[in-house]
Amino acid sequence: MAEKEYISYDEINAECKKLAYLLADKGFKRIIAVARGGLVPACILAQFLGIREISSISLASYEGEKRSELKCLVPPETCIDEKTLFVDDLYDSGSTYRYLKEKYPAAKAAVLFCKDPAAALDFPAAPKEAGKWLVFPWEFDPLS
Repeated sequence: MAEKEYISYDEINAECKKLAYLLADKGFKRIIAVARGGLVPACILAQFLGIREISSISLASYEGEKRSELKCLVPPETCIDEKTLFVDDLYDSGSTYRYLKEKYPAAKAAVLFCKDPAAALDFPAAPKEAGKWLVFPWEFDPLS
């Protein structure tokens, strides 16, 4: 099992604020959160940017800590154009990011953290070590 790095809500908020400054003048009218990891950052960014149109897309590329084939579980039900911003917590393998860019080429995508320094992102993301498993504050064991 990979070494873990625990991300705090304070770090999430700080990275969202940095990203919001970069996005403030880009004309985005709607945010689509990539569920589940992008839900909290999307909410924070929407607040910083004054965006009220928020929806989600459910994509899954992990089963627990094991990577699996990317699946779209629930597609977005809104207009997706150049005024649309997808928000996710992490660029890891890049499969989610590539899926969004291929399926919705008019939209932009933002992530808070990136494990691949060579990734060609729409907006800068805080770098994280590729070999570490990031644990976000909203991740915990489900109730049984």
